[in-house]
Order: sequence, then C-alpha cells, then structure tokens
Amino acid sequence: MKISLPYLELLKKEGDKAVAICKELNGNNEFKKTVTSTIHDNAQQGVAYKAEHVLLHDIVKIVDDFIKLHTTSNTIETKIKFILVYFYEKLQGKDLSAAYDLPKINQLVVSSQFDKNVSTIRETSFFEPAEILKTEFVLPSILSKIGSDQLLPIGAFLHRIASLIVNADGKINEKEKGFLKQTTHRINHPKIFVQKASVNEVPENDTLEIVLGELNELIGLDAIKKNVEDLTNFLKIQKIREEKGLKASNNTLHAVFMGPPGTGKTTVARMLGRMYKHLGYLEKGHLVETDRAGMVAGYVGQTAIKADEIIKSALGGVLFIDEAYSLTSGGLNDFGTEAIEVLLKRMEDHRDNIVVVVAGYPDEMQGFIQTNPGLQSRFNRYFEFDHFTAHALLDIFKLFAKKADFKLTPDAEEKLMEILDRVYEKRHRGFGNARTIRNLFEKIIERQANRIVSITPITEEILMTLTEDDIPEILKTVKEIILFDEDEE
Repeated sequence: MKISLPYLELLKKEGDKAVAICKELNGNNEFKKTVTSTIHDNAQQGVAYKAEHVLLHDIVKIVDDFIKLHTTSNTIETKIKFILVYFYEKLQGKDLSAAYDLPKINQLVVSSQFDKNVSTIRETSFFEPAEILKTEFVLPSILSKIGSDQLLPIGAFLHRIASLIVNADGKINEKEKGFLKQTTHRINHPKIFVQKASVNEVPENDTLEIVLGELNELIGLDAIKKNVEDLTNFLKIQKIREEKGLKASNNTLHAVFMGPPGTGKTTVARMLGRMYKHLGYLEKGHLVETDRAGMVAGYVGQTAIKADEIIKSALGGVLFIDEAYSLTSGGLNDFGTEAIEVLLKRMEDHRDNIVVVVAGYPDEMQGFIQTNPGLQSRFNRYFEFDHFTAHALLDIFKLFAKKADFKLTPDAEEKLMEILDRVYEKRHRGFGNARTIRNLFEKIIERQANRIVSITPITEEILMTLTEDDIPEILKTVKEIILFDEDEE
C-alpha cells in the first residue's frame, strides 16, 4: 500500500506536535530528574535521556504489541514500517517529508534496506525503564507522576499513532478493535513508578458496592468494618446535604491505623481510597505505600525533594506511610523532621486532593502524633487493628489454600489448629498474623510436594490434598514462628 501525500502531511502534523511537546519537556527540570529516576538499574546512568528517547520507546512498544497480536504472520504493513521510521527520524530532527519527494519515499519503503532499518529500530533500546515499567507506556507514566499538563497531549498523540497502526491496511477486525481499546486505556491510565514506594491503582470497572463487598468478605476485623461502614454512611449523607444546598461538616479523612503487622492495615487503606473516589472525595483513589526510606534522604535539602515526589504521586489518592513513627526516631537533627514538615505543608496545600494514612504499633503511633501540633490537628480518625484470633488465622489459612486449589483433611486441620492455638496464646506484639500464616502455608505445601513427588500416578485429588503428614511438628513449629516474629520486630 503506497504512501499518499495526505498521509504524509498527517504524519508531519503529528510529528510537529510531538517535537514541540518534547522540546518543552526537555526544559523542565522536574521532568529530567524523574526520567533519571525511572531508568533501569542496569541502564547507562550517565546518559542524558530526553523526552524523545522515552517517546520512541513507547511508539516502538505500540508497534511491537500490534505485531504480537498477529503472531501467525511475519508480514508488517508498509504503512506501519513507515510510521516507525518516520517518527524515528522526526524525533532526531530529520523530516522525511522534506528530505524526499513522494515517489522517492514510495521507492524507499519497498527496499530491503528499509526493512533492515525497521528491524534495527525495533531492536534498539532507546530507553530502558525500571523493571516495574517494562510492560508499560513510560512517558505517560512519568508525566502522570509529575502532574504535567502535557499528559493529555501525549496520551492523545499515542492514541492517534495506535489508531494509524491498527488501520494501516484499511480495515480493522474485532481483535484489533480490542487491541486499540486496551492500548488507549493503558495510555490514559498509566502506572505510576515511585522509588521506595508501591502504587496500587483502582481496579477497572470498580464500584462502591464492589469495595464494600470486598470489605465484608475480609476475615475478622469486625470493629474495623463497623468503623468503615459508619464513615461511609456519614460521607454519603454529607454529599447529599451539599447537593441540597445544606451546610455539611468539615470532613477530615486523614487517619491513623494502629495495630501489629499482618492485620490488614494496607488492605483497608486501599479500600478507603477506592471508597473515597466513588463517594466523590478523591479524583483517582489510588494508594501509594511508603515508609521512612521512601521519604527521608541522608543529605541536607534532599529529603524535601524526595518527600515531595512521593506526595505528588499520591495526589488524588491515598498516601499510606507505614511505621510512620520512624520519621521522628532519629533525634533533633534527623532529616525525618523535614519530611514531616513537607508532609504537613502539602496536606494543607492539597487538602481537598489527598488523604494521608499513617500506620504502626499503637503506643508508637500515639507518641508520633503527639510530637507535632500539626499532626494532632490533621489526624483525628483512629482505627485500631488487633491480632487475629486462632480461628480467624485458620480461616485465613483455608482462604490461601482455596485460592491455590488445596484442601485440608480433618486430621490435618486438627493438627494445624493446635499450632495456631499455641501460637496465638504465646503471641507478642510483633506477631505477623496473616503474614505468618502465608509463610506457614508455603512451608506446608513444600512438605506436601516432597511427600507426593514419588507417587505414581499422581491424581488431582493427591495434588490438592494436605494431610496430617504435611503439617509440621507442633512444638517445633510454634517455637520457630515465635522466634521468627521476634526477629522481624
């Protein structure tokens, strides 16, 4: 299929837009710093990556993903090859539409050298992102992270490129329509990457009813469920009052989660973010989880930059700071104090666009809040998480087993319950609760594998069944669990 003059003019128009955006981004210091922090550990750290490098990475990704869609064919449409080469040259400062006339371009695209150039471009690593972004569109992710106004223009540009690629042969089937829809969604909902932090996005097609259903399915946590239900009802009524022109209470959504590890604090924080989004209090509802290492640097002036980056990534959602009291554990000259000051200022600057949840052991969290009047005034919702009971721990184990297609025999369940009763009785404040049960579950299925590996034939029933022999010795296991949790603390 030949390249026409209108098609060439369309690419030139899109190319000019892309070049202008890249030029503006390259003059943005925050963008440049974020690009540097997004590269893979093994990438060339000394390379001054520009917006053009990242954009080329994303264009090549669209092409490669589309080619993978047609795994039975090694043929690449002429227009797709030309799109790739055109933007490769354009983003390096060379415009093929100005360098060659139309007949010459149509000669080039059918040459063997042109195919070699296409292969070279597809194999070139223009920008090597961090592992978490390997399968993502990186430029939208970076722009979303820094809150850039160029996110929408770049998203629209990449969507148009994807549309041109899908329509390169002049027709589009249902599979290709699905590809375009999925690609556009991923471009418009980029994954945010933050060093020393994890980001949990709101699931697609999520609703308030889905979140509340998941909350009710959580094992134990009855008091927490009641607190969240009461809060949800209160916020619903406040929204209704606002809609009717009545005065509504000042809603402070920042919260303190107090409790031992493994009791569901992070899980509930994720659900709160989703709920706040569906109730109209947060724009995105995602959760950014971090700790002292994610907010505090070891040099003067660097902590403010580091903390600010984390906080910006959480705008529109929830910032969850685990073991928050460690921010004040280093004494008067510690940089943690600087991180708290940045946090308090940003909470005020963005009071309608971020919810902060601080978490940790009860005593330490109470002391942490009391260290700063600003913390006391901003955090007035307290959620108390307690250790799971032995029966709740057994239910958690059964849930792990069910999800992994395992089941306990009655004798195995009885022996496991004996372990859990003794562990619960001897627990200390650092007991890992659900985390400990996950570790125990993994140990038990390893024992089962060793027991059944020589059995022939291995049936589905044998593969699924955990017997009494798979449960480790009671007293030894209890001792190991208690000692492990003490070490973790």
